[in-house]
Amino acid sequence: MKRKITISVLISLCLLIFLHGSQPSVSAQDPASQVLQLVNQVRANYGLSGFTYNARLAAAAQEQANWMAVNTQYVHNHGGSTPQTRAESAGYVGYVSENIVGGTNLTPQQGVVWWQNSPVHFNTMISTRYVEAGVGVAYGPDQNFYVLVVGKPSDSPPVQQVAQPETAPAYVAPIILAQPGEDGSIVHKVLTGQTLWAIAARYEVPLQTLLLYNNLAEDAFLQPGDELLIQLAEGQSPPPTPTPPATHVVREGETAWTIAARYRLSLDEILWLNGLSEDSILRPGDEVVIRLLPGQSPPPTPTPQLTHIVHSGDTLWGVALAYGLSLDQLLAWNGLDQNALIVEGQALYIRATETPVPTPTPTFTPMPPDTPVPTATAVLNAVIASSTRTTPVAPPAVEGTAVAQTPAAFSEAKPGGFGSAMLIGSVIAAVGLLALAVVAVVAIRRAL
Repeated sequence: MKRKITISVLISLCLLIFLHGSQPSVSAQDPASQVLQLVNQVRANYGLSGFTYNARLAAAAQEQANWMAVNTQYVHNHGGSTPQTRAESAGYVGYVSENIVGGTNLTPQQGVVWWQNSPVHFNTMISTRYVEAGVGVAYGPDQNFYVLVVGKPSDSPPVQQVAQPETAPAYVAPIILAQPGEDGSIVHKVLTGQTLWAIAARYEVPLQTLLLYNNLAEDAFLQPGDELLIQLAEGQSPPPTPTPPATHVVREGETAWTIAARYRLSLDEILWLNGLSEDSILRPGDEVVIRLLPGQSPPPTPTPQLTHIVHSGDTLWGVALAYGLSLDQLLAWNGLDQNALIVEGQALYIRATETPVPTPTPTFTPMPPDTPVPTATAVLNAVIASSTRTTPVAPPAVEGTAVAQTPAAFSEAKPGGFGSAMLIGSVIAAVGLLALAVVAVVAIRRAL
């Protein structure tokens, strides 16, 4: 009996071990965590700190991913629902932005790559405005959908907006994969609502390849009925790689920093090429120079900027990043620690400066501790003694010359005379000066 029980226990243990070993790892079951990790890796590549996970933002992202999977539509707003209202419904207090993507067998890695290829979505990933994020993942009949919602918490709820008339969601026709032609080429016919990046994601080809094959710019607008070359015919040579653009047209939400990051330039280079300052504001439609054409004269080298004036929303990390500095450099040059608070209007050094010569502090030589403070009587006696003079003898007369009159200073002082008056005035003045001197000496000794 005991032997049968032992055998049964062993069989059960083996079965449990087999079942446990056949289960995929936790990381393989959690694509949402993979997406957030990959996004934070992109941020790290640009010297940015990663987004902090927020469960409420994740709930809002999951709601949007589920809707996209059911409706097979790539839209942010539908039926009065927006990224902001979805976050508020999930209990998040703050401001948000959203990235979406979908594609057949699309992996988390591929989804993040699509976002990197789209300027608007790329700006969301490397934004310094948002600090938290959540990810939603859902699966449709033939596509995987990923949603990233990033947010910045606020102490007060967003301002109540005026309700807008509810409109029907914009229809986006499902992207059906076209079959290769006889020559091996694949051509996709654009349907309502389909975009370049969504088509690239659906066919799993790089967005830049799609633009190259069809001689399109990134901001090209597709019309229903347009045909896009997805795959070249067998033996067909790809078109020549276009010359990199010399300028960039600013889109909504772009800044000098995000444009510089996109073209692998520093912020200083963008500002220098365009004669801009850190306070310059870029507006949609502005044309920004990103490289000089052959033979084009460079702009004059500006005087190196020494300080950055703190603006609303600035952080020490963001300022350091904007000027290509490490946080330690910025802190050291300004005598700050990483927990220091900065305020709007504050000037921060953004490059090393010579150590300023400290202003010398006035010092006083202390009197020896055994030096007595002179009394008023002693000083008065000294003044009287120095003021008492004997009447000098008049010089002898020289024959043939009149004797000169003795000056008043040499006349004998008599009580009640002019000399006595002068003596008394001198004594009074000396006493006054003495009093001031005594007060000063006492104050200095107390201070020391």
